[in-house]
Amino acid sequence: MSTSLAPASSAIDPSRVDGKPGGERRATRMRGGGLLAAGALAALVAGACGGRVVVDGFEPPPDGTGGTGGSWSSGDTTSAAPQGSSGAGQGGSIGEGGAPPIPPLVKEEHNNVGVDGSIPVIVQPGTLGFTAVAEIMASSPSFDPIGIESIRGPDGRLLAADYTIPGTMAAFFNQGIGTAAVPQTGADASSPLAPGVYWVKLGNGGAGPLAEPARLTVWHRQTLDGRFHGGKIDINVFIAGDAVSEQYMRRVLTSAYEGYVGLGVGSINVHHIGSEWEFVDEEVLPGVLEQTAGAPGRPALNVIAVTAFGGSLAQASGVTPAVPAVAVEHGTHLSGIVVTLYEEPSVDTVILRHELGHLAGLFHTTEFDADFGDPLDDTSQCSDVNALMERCPDFGNLMFPTGGDFSGALTPQQTTIVRASALYRGIVEQGGGAAVPLPADADTPASGAPIAPPAPGERARSFAPDRLASTAALPPHAAALLAGHFCGQSAARGADFDELLRAAGGADPDRLLAVGRDPGAPAYMRARALTAAGRAAARSSASARVIAELQALAADPRLPRRARLGAVEGVASASPAAARALAARLTGDADRVVERTATRAAR
Repeated sequence: MSTSLAPASSAIDPSRVDGKPGGERRATRMRGGGLLAAGALAALVAGACGGRVVVDGFEPPPDGTGGTGGSWSSGDTTSAAPQGSSGAGQGGSIGEGGAPPIPPLVKEEHNNVGVDGSIPVIVQPGTLGFTAVAEIMASSPSFDPIGIESIRGPDGRLLAADYTIPGTMAAFFNQGIGTAAVPQTGADASSPLAPGVYWVKLGNGGAGPLAEPARLTVWHRQTLDGRFHGGKIDINVFIAGDAVSEQYMRRVLTSAYEGYVGLGVGSINVHHIGSEWEFVDEEVLPGVLEQTAGAPGRPALNVIAVTAFGGSLAQASGVTPAVPAVAVEHGTHLSGIVVTLYEEPSVDTVILRHELGHLAGLFHTTEFDADFGDPLDDTSQCSDVNALMERCPDFGNLMFPTGGDFSGALTPQQTTIVRASALYRGIVEQGGGAAVPLPADADTPASGAPIAPPAPGERARSFAPDRLASTAALPPHAAALLAGHFCGQSAARGADFDELLRAAGGADPDRLLAVGRDPGAPAYMRARALTAAGRAAARSSASARVIAELQALAADPRLPRRARLGAVEGVASASPAAARALAARLTGDADRVVERTATRAAR
């Protein structure tokens, strides 16, 4: 356990945007031939633009060869593993063998890259996939636009174009850093990946010449035989204020990720950041992701636990800043996932797995906008999520926009994409061990104690809102929305939870209040219902009565914290004056999170 790892010089006050007072921010807007032989390009790929190669947990021989994974010669090849490290995996039963004979991850780096040409990337036999990271080369995280404009395969086919994959809501373009991966489509979701020369082009959305140089980093995932053999997910946890207990975080993370697509849990390192990060909206999101700077080990999943989301992210339970995001760098605007957990293990497991799916490169099977969905061949798509919801053919899939039926199902192609990502410390041969972590820097060695496997019964259970008495008065689609995971990917692309709930028949404030009062309903459902009741009250003739009841529920210390927080947000949605009165009433409340929430909501 430690305090925030972000250095003081890079810490951002969430009341200041881009480090500037008064909410000032930099606006960005996205614009929506013959190949050389692989051997002739090897030197160019390894050394172009001052490139260097770093390998994951493996020290290559002096000649730069990497076994059957291919040759990665460079003038500056360094070791990622401390001398004498065994490379044995930690925790669970996956990968307890010795150090791998070849590197599971190979880092290929091109510095001072322009946005007017494509860069050749050699994919060797035995490669499961690669992740391309475009980044502005600056001393602190940049807000200038950058991204992966296109990726072309060895057969000349475009795998990504104009910063997206057609038919998806992908945006391989962000503030200071942008990512894309191969595979992310059904046509390429095979193992191993087709070897040959891939061409990656960077861009900045037509924003003009780059003010600072850019860098392209490509992380290659490989095994000896091109088959998946497992690995370890190391996790850095950042708890904002009192959002959740450290004990619960450890337990639910192990439950969620032990055995996920055949991976195990490695080390779990818990850190604490200030209560000023408890509430995250689209303005604060980049800053809270920067707080991961200095976290130990790479690759590693950074999980930031907050109390609630607001702004355009209101009612979300998890946010991943891009698909894919980054597990091989800390402190960037894509370095992790941000979640609010409900201390309902079955629900929180789905939130964590769903958001990790995004980080690894998975899209929603179907979006709320039915014109969009994932580009995979073996997932079903729904013709109208809003109208069909739990009757959608893909409702059983983990990547359904609400988390589906909570069974956590993934298809073979989805599984292949996660396994091809740069998320974990890999195992390169049957019975082998996972690589040791890459340190974040020379002063940050890997650490962490083994984590026990989850207790029986802590896996995801099936989703059944119709079994809850509290939802009996609500239409099935409305009940499914209240009980499901509302993903920040949907919110960021225009889906509004309350609008969706209203369209599903969940606009009656009295029915919503009934759910909020029901002690048999999960606390997170009660919270969502109470927030929605406040928004519905603003359009109701009974608004004064509904507001008064919400104020009483918010002030009731017998209610679960999560339900009280929902009531506070409901009051703020219905009446600013009532919110200010409630904040005064809750001054000095025994639950400091409730007090802080009421104070913030009254502003």
